[in-house]
Amino acid sequence: MPMHRERHNALELGIRLTIKSPLLIKSGGISTNPSLPYMQFVRTFVNGAESIYVPGSSLKGIFRSYVEKVLRTKKGHEGACDIVEKEKSCNKRLEEIEKTLKDKEGRDIKSEEIYKESCRTCKIFGNTRLKSRASITDAYPSGEIKTETRHGVAISRLTHAVAQGPFDMEVAVSGTLCSKIYLENFEMWQLGTVALAIKGLNDGLIRIGFGKNRGFGEVAVDVETVQFTLASDVPPAEIWGVGKSVSKEIMNNYGFVSSDAIIIKAKPDKIDDDIIYRIRKYSSDSWDEISSESLSKLKGILS
Repeated sequence: MPMHRERHNALELGIRLTIKSPLLIKSGGISTNPSLPYMQFVRTFVNGAESIYVPGSSLKGIFRSYVEKVLRTKKGHEGACDIVEKEKSCNKRLEEIEKTLKDKEGRDIKSEEIYKESCRTCKIFGNTRLKSRASITDAYPSGEIKTETRHGVAISRLTHAVAQGPFDMEVAVSGTLCSKIYLENFEMWQLGTVALAIKGLNDGLIRIGFGKNRGFGEVAVDVETVQFTLASDVPPAEIWGVGKSVSKEIMNNYGFVSSDAIIIKAKPDKIDDDIIYRIRKYSSDSWDEISSESLSKLKGILS
């Protein structure tokens, strides 16, 4: 049975992005407002007023890119396929596997086979045959965002003269934005990749948006809320990944591991019970321990 027809665990992280260096997510169109610079920050309407924001797709893209680099460095194409070279992508390999199955067994590839045969990066962020386990919402301002106009030119490497410009750009220079990260039916090492990406942002290894080589796009990330949705029979000090939550048959079919769990000392601030699930809400202080334990699971699959 496809895993996305069931719900064994889920995580919701509330995060706050604090701007540390000029930030610009370029709009793809031209605004009708003549006072805005040529390079404009992407905008939307929030509570009836126009506002800049950071698209969730941009955040998910930088998370995926960073995780790909790390997993490919340690595990090669098992860690991350090459989506640029189509012949080395999971999509191409899955097409070949499906063709073989049709020729030999007369059947389509099963959902568990798609998951099992996908690289580790695709297992969390998805591909054209596999739904993503992770999603990130748009980041909207929390309070005032200060913007300013910067001016620049493009210099020719051959003549060392101005090749293009001058041009102006709108950048955000201070303020905070809030977003949420969701995981569903995740393995614990996959939570570790989210912790890894958040750490990369805080360490300055990951930057967002335009002008990264100019020093733009550095942000700090604070995890403000942590909420797990788990089965009601999961012990209070444990957090279970999907491998420990499913039947042995499903575990084997998908390539999960039965020891997919972490033990933490932090206690939830609030617990809500319903018919099937237990929702645990932890304080932001608990994230350090949860992050550390999930990163140890990630290190385990990389060793």
